[in-house]
Amino acid sequence: MKIGITTRPLQANYGGILQNYALQQALKRLGHEAITIDLVPSYSLYRYLRSLCKTLLLWPIPWKRRKFVSYGTASSRSNAIEKFCKNHIALTKPLHRYQSLLVEQYDLEAVITGSDQVWRSKYNRYAGHLEDMFLRFVSKPNVKKLAYAASFGIDEWDYSPELTKECSRLAKEFMAISVREGSGIVLCNKHLDVEAVQVIDPTLLLDKADYEQLCADIPVESTPFTAVYVLDKSLPKMQLIQKLASEIGLPTKIFSAHHGMTLSIEEWLAMFRDARYLITDSFHGTAFSIIFNKPFVAIGNENRGMTRFNSLLSLFGLKERLYVSDKECDTSTNIDWEAVNIERKNLQDDAFDFLRLLDK
Repeated sequence: MKIGITTRPLQANYGGILQNYALQQALKRLGHEAITIDLVPSYSLYRYLRSLCKTLLLWPIPWKRRKFVSYGTASSRSNAIEKFCKNHIALTKPLHRYQSLLVEQYDLEAVITGSDQVWRSKYNRYAGHLEDMFLRFVSKPNVKKLAYAASFGIDEWDYSPELTKECSRLAKEFMAISVREGSGIVLCNKHLDVEAVQVIDPTLLLDKADYEQLCADIPVESTPFTAVYVLDKSLPKMQLIQKLASEIGLPTKIFSAHHGMTLSIEEWLAMFRDARYLITDSFHGTAFSIIFNKPFVAIGNENRGMTRFNSLLSLFGLKERLYVSDKECDTSTNIDWEAVNIERKNLQDDAFDFLRLLDK
């Protein structure tokens, strides 16, 4: 079956790229041909200037400082992403908006929306974009619609009444809906009037060996170290990381995600392969720590959505690994990886069963 995938734009987001890669691989293993609709948002000069002003204002603050980028760089994919996508992800031609003609142009028999925060209104502010994440552009009869691990990102409803009504109508056209967080089931039931089930993030559909193949050409770092992968720097957070790293007692390597990807996708994966310990405020940083069976501390990132962390860690009985302001985190506690891996295999089986609904 030829299947199209809609997701958030494949730009400077390691987890976003890899969740799409993993979903394509999972569909291929089920015998399907998957292609991602390559939405490339128009990057206006106004948005670039606003970002540039923010960069200038933050420059005097060392932990907030970020790289200056040119307008051409900001409005296009980095070379690291482009190379990985070209080699590993099937893409349509680049588009600035979704079009109904896509279904016929690529002979799509089904379209999947997901994963990542495709249903979070904050990340779909462009007119009509959120509705397209509910596959409004798929109007051709007999084309199957499926949501895989779609995420609202938060556990509160923030759609306008008009948007709620339209998204509810569109959601009822899906043959099946799965969400990434347990709270998403409640939101679907209460506000969209549809049933949903919870499944794991697509990155968890693959195993450590699958990702090790991708980074096999990256030299192994044999010296033990703690990897720190931070999305949102702040002085209190960096002080906390310093405290945690001191408790762990290993040399620290800090990896940042600000403005441009300083690591290739393969180098980013090698970070998890080689680190002895991980400290991160990233959802997918946490997910890959679990995949690679590396001890970790997840620092709650309220700005990007705590629901995601709580839901992910609850699936594996690892909520004690989440650091929040009112709770200490014991860095010396061992993780029962055997139990975690058994549960992940069970969740993988459930997720593949859900994807097999496409064959019905």
